[in-house]
Formats: sequence, structure tokens, C-alpha cells
Amino acid sequence: MPAMGVDAKSFADPLTKLDSENWWIADGWANGFPFLNRWSAESISFSEHGLAISLGPDGHQISNNERFQQGDAIDLVGGEYRTHGFYGYGCYEIEMKPVRAPGVVTSFFLFAGPYDKPKNGNGIHNEIDIEFLGSNTNMVQLNFWTDDDAYANSHETLVFLDFDASQAFHHYAIDWGPKAIEWFIDGRSVMKFDDSPYDPIPKVSSSRLRVMANVWATHPNISNWAGLYDQRNLQQHVAEYRNFRFTARKRCHF
Repeated sequence: MPAMGVDAKSFADPLTKLDSENWWIADGWANGFPFLNRWSAESISFSEHGLAISLGPDGHQISNNERFQQGDAIDLVGGEYRTHGFYGYGCYEIEMKPVRAPGVVTSFFLFAGPYDKPKNGNGIHNEIDIEFLGSNTNMVQLNFWTDDDAYANSHETLVFLDFDASQAFHHYAIDWGPKAIEWFIDGRSVMKFDDSPYDPIPKVSSSRLRVMANVWATHPNISNWAGLYDQRNLQQHVAEYRNFRFTARKRCHF
């Protein structure tokens, strides 16, 4: 298992089976608002084609009336895949095919916070995102937070694509360095954010970050962001991932 107190080493994974040395699966808990679902290991599966993360009913049958009285789709489960280790500056790459469905978010991101804290990390929320909003997968949202437990200073940016990302695999990359964060799609730079003393990017000196991917349903109160998830007609949605690579302390070059 990668050491927690130092930069975890470069590694590549086709994601065709669980590599328990580097990854683990979220299971048995819920984040609460704005997530409608809880996490289940059964929502993660592997094949020769890569990793599949699903979102849908878990078979625990309750009535619609009971579900809405509780204000939460308690029989809805999604998947989240996480590294054991926390990683520093370098190039993070993935091929993915997100879900196209209103209210469903498909993500690949780097994260640390009060409950995901590496040794010597400050325990404050730091995050760098690639997120697909299921209401329109002809665009992708890029974002980051720096030492921000209140989630107050986001940098949400929508990048419009010349393709529907849900229809085929494309290559996505995050280049995280001490002076800038840069995002790439199919080898082309689509956004770069330079560090600034007035608006800093996440720093290794504050915290290294865990690599994560998940698929989740959004609460109706944020339907203006990702669309309204249909709780009355629960369906199985599946996102696909393959060919993860982390190259430590190197810029992305394509």
C-alpha cells in the first residue's frame, strides 16, 4: 500500500480488475446533502473493458410514498473508487465515458479533507475536479478549491465540447504543479489556472490528494446545476473508466 506521508509513486492501471494495493471501494455510508445516494461496493464492477461505476436502486423495495416522506432515496446506491495513497504534483490521466441523465454527476477528481487526511496534511478541503453534469454531456465542468472547508471559493468553469462525452471514451488529464493547474482533453489544453497569492491553487505543502472517481445523484435543491434527478422512475445508469495513469513530478505531455 502506498505510504501516506510521502508522495505516492507513479503507477498505471488499465482498471480491468481491483488493484487492492492502490485502490479501495467506498461501501456502507452516505455523504448526505447534496448526494441522494449512499455508496455500495456492489456499484463497482470490472471487465476486460475497464471499470464500470453504476447508480441505481439496490433492490431494497420501499414505496414511493415512503421514500418521499423521508425526503431521501434511501434505496439508491452509487459507486465511488478511491486510492489508498495521497499524491502530489504530476500528471493524472483517465479515459472515461460519463452518464447522460439529468441529475447524475460523473466525476474524476483529486481530493483531501477532514475525513480524507494524509499524514502531515492540514485536514482542510482541497480538491481538483473533472465533472460531467448528466443534463448535458456536450460539456464538462472543471473546478478546484484551496483550503476551503466552506466550499465558498469555487472556480467552476464549463468547457463546451465538440462531441457528446457519453457516447465514446475520451482522454482527460489534470496537470497539477506548484505554479498552475492545467486540464487537457484528448491531448489538448482546455483550461489553465495559474497560482496567485490572491487566489492560490492547492499546494502539496497543505495536503497531498487522493485520486477518486464516483457517480452520484443530485438533490432536487441543486437541480439548476446538473438537472433534476427522477426519483419516481429509478433506473440503472453506468459510467465507464479505463487506463488510469499517474506520473509523479512530471508535466503532462501529449
